[in-house]
Amino acid sequence: MKKYYRNRIMFSAILSFLIVLVIAVAGILLLSYYRLERNSDSFIASKLVPREEDGSRYIQDTPPAMFGYNPGRRNTSFHDYKILFSPDGEMEIQERPGGTDSLDDSVLEYVRNAFGKGIERGKTGSYKFGIRVNEDGSGMAVLVDLYSQLHSLSDFLKAAGLVGIGIFLLLIIVLFPVSGKMADIFVRNAEEQRRFITDAGHDLKTPVAIARANLDVLELREGQSKWSGNVRAQVNRMEHLVQDLIMMARLDEGKNEEIFGDVELSPLAEELWEEYQPSMKQKQIRGTAELEETTPVSGAESLIRRMFCLLMDNAVQYTPEGGEIRMSVMPGKKKTRIVLANSVLTLPAEKPEKLTERFVRGDSARTQKSGGSGIGLAAAKRIAEKHHGKLIIDYPDEHTFRVTVEL
Repeated sequence: MKKYYRNRIMFSAILSFLIVLVIAVAGILLLSYYRLERNSDSFIASKLVPREEDGSRYIQDTPPAMFGYNPGRRNTSFHDYKILFSPDGEMEIQERPGGTDSLDDSVLEYVRNAFGKGIERGKTGSYKFGIRVNEDGSGMAVLVDLYSQLHSLSDFLKAAGLVGIGIFLLLIIVLFPVSGKMADIFVRNAEEQRRFITDAGHDLKTPVAIARANLDVLELREGQSKWSGNVRAQVNRMEHLVQDLIMMARLDEGKNEEIFGDVELSPLAEELWEEYQPSMKQKQIRGTAELEETTPVSGAESLIRRMFCLLMDNAVQYTPEGGEIRMSVMPGKKKTRIVLANSVLTLPAEKPEKLTERFVRGDSARTQKSGGSGIGLAAAKRIAEKHHGKLIIDYPDEHTFRVTVEL
């Protein structure tokens, strides 16, 4: 139990750290890449602005320099190239700070083809380019080499990964003793809760038995009445609750008092289905059972029988008069599949996964009237898990409550 809680705590903390790290690094990279794209586009656009006859550009006047900042001065680390195209398609390279050998022929050919197709901007490798075509067929292309900037982003990503690994290892070292102490608290609380439930269940058995005995004597002397019938119903409800509490405590403690063996599910389901026919006829509930032959499952027959009873009790209790209950037992790919569906007037307000928690009831008023305790589905799920299976609740439509068990 302690190992389970410790693993959950460490997993949650490490997962939270990784999520925060990934979001932070991804955010920084995306923001940096966006600024790189925007600045390179602005730089290329400024280089492509045509000049007047006196050599000046058609640009708006920039504000005067103030407080040591000159808006007209552009500081950039872009490695740029300018290529001039003549009307007959000749290409002349100018302003190449890196020398003529620093620009690949494949890049030049790509830009030449782009100019011939009238493409105004594009990318090839680590280069980004913009093209201006004049009315006489000549033009100019500006290339910007973003290799150093992209390499810096790659270095940042590697550095962030190394830092993340370091913090990850440090987090594991710090979390191991801390999570152990936190797990001790959870284990202690869980053990105290189980002990309380077990003690309460055993302590309530005696007063419930005394109340039932006194009620029997009272009815022998005074006869049955409406009031004695109400008392007996509540005593029965309390007795079922005590039994469920004790069973849940034993399941949580992991006591394997039951003998495990091969259990035939279809014959067991057919037997219990017949036992519940009187209860179903009393409420005029229609029932259909599709029980196929399945391979035996390894388990405790008493627990599996109890699971069937809990599910059938729940179905019969909450199916309205004139409703329908459908049961099927069929072989699956790896496990046997048990499906029990019943019609309801309204679906529970709780989400399906919440209904398998202890003392959670979909409709408190309806459960109070029918005698439900909010433990039945939780106990059925615990029995399924004890047999390495699972129990799933879903609502196929607005008037159907379905429970699926795989064993």
